[in-house]
Amino acid sequence: MRFYPISVDTKNKKVLVIGGGRGAYIKIKGLLTSEFLIYCLSKEFSDELRTLAEENSERIFLKELEIDEDFRFFAYDYLILATNDDGLNKRLMKRAKVSSVPVLSLNDQSNSDFHLMANVSKGPLFVTIQTGNPSLSQFIKRDMEEFIDGYSEEKLNLMNDIRKRLIEENSPYISKLMTELWEKEKISSTFWEDRIEDSNRNEKKSTGDHAGEDRRPNS
Repeated sequence: MRFYPISVDTKNKKVLVIGGGRGAYIKIKGLLTSEFLIYCLSKEFSDELRTLAEENSERIFLKELEIDEDFRFFAYDYLILATNDDGLNKRLMKRAKVSSVPVLSLNDQSNSDFHLMANVSKGPLFVTIQTGNPSLSQFIKRDMEEFIDGYSEEKLNLMNDIRKRLIEENSPYISKLMTELWEKEKISSTFWEDRIEDSNRNEKKSTGDHAGEDRRPNS
């Protein structure tokens, strides 16, 4: 696998999209699930992209600008090339690589530094889909949306919270407890209270047993 799926921290990161057509719109719309600040430069923008920017004015910033091969990528963490000018895309890609800016060119993905995958999510669950075929990815995405809908978001969040607490306690039984909780149809929202109560009950029982042993007469 050449392009390995990883997660990157998008907080306070800036992505520059060059191009204002359908390709730019699709990529920008997908990026809205992240925390990227999205800057888009083009001499003109499609109506759907303008509408998307208006609906997400705190995240998407459009600027009408004629881009040429001498454009410099200052203060951007990622670059997406979505123009319909193959020659310009190639020259900008070359400049981006020299500047050590990770670049994705929509018409030259094999030479790009990263890909953007289709994804579906529910609470803390996030599934990415990469097929090399955008249409196929969308078909599979619809199937995955139906599949993960069967999971309880409340249960997923609760299991994450419980695991964090177990880690804080340095519990040696994290995997065992996670398996037991996963197999339960529903997890009690009072899991920790019940666990503490059981622990206290067992401690009292253990203390009582030892006390009984101390009272036994010597034979």
